[in-house]
This record gives sequence, C-alpha cells and structure tokens, in this order.
Amino acid sequence: MANVVIAHNENGKPYLKNSELGLHFSITHTKTHLFIAFSNENVGIDAEDVNRAVHYQPILKDFSIKEREKIHSVNDFLIYWTIKESAIKWLGGTLAQDRKHMTYTDNTLSYKNIELPVAVCIKHTLGHILAVCCERDFKNAEILEIPYQ
Repeated sequence: MANVVIAHNENGKPYLKNSELGLHFSITHTKTHLFIAFSNENVGIDAEDVNRAVHYQPILKDFSIKEREKIHSVNDFLIYWTIKESAIKWLGGTLAQDRKHMTYTDNTLSYKNIELPVAVCIKHTLGHILAVCCERDFKNAEILEIPYQ
C-alpha cells in the first residue's frame, strides 16, 4: 500500500491524498471531545456541547425566516448550527463564506437555493449534539468519539 498523506483543500478541509482506499473523513472537536466521521463517500461532521452558553439571537439574522420560526431555544439553535456546519464541511467550504447561503428547512439542506443531495443525521451523545452530513446515507459513516484525558 502506498503511503497515505493527509492534505487540505484551499479552505482547510482535510482529505487523504494518494489513497486507494476511497476513504473520506471529517473532524470536529469541543472542549472535551474529538469526533471523526469516516465514510466511503464525502462526509461532514460537527459537534457542540449541549451545555454551551450561546447568545444566539444576534446570529439568527443569518438564518432564513423558516429556520428562525423553528428556533426557540439554545438547543434548537445548536441543532440547526451543527447541521449547517456539517453541510459546509461536506461542501469543503468555510463558515465565514458559506453560512449565510446554507439553509435547512423541512429536512432539506440547500446552498444558494439549490437543494443538496445529502442526508443528515442528528445524534445526542456524550453530552453533545452531533450532526453528520453524507451524500446518500449517513448509515455509511462510522463515528469515532474520543474524550480528552
């Protein structure tokens, strides 16, 4: 097997260079945990601590009207945030450039009003909200959960 090299796209998304495995991965972390999603298709992952104190109301201006109608608490906000961030990672983009263009309504993710061909899974684990975005089916993704010592 050839040496596997981790490279990064122009926005910093890591990928395996010269890999014959066809393996994709995405990484996220919080203050207490590292999460890595592995899949045979493109994947994005994001996690947030459920106890994170977030003053989210000012950020809602970047959300669609339909999204704002569904966000009534920090928990609701964190779910939408992790979904959007996992999708942006799936795209290989950045929060700064892409968060205003990503919408999640009626279980559909869209970027610049174009529906994305993805599935999203939300999981509550280890005191975190975890969102995984995959091209066809999140069941193809394996999640590695690593607590910090």
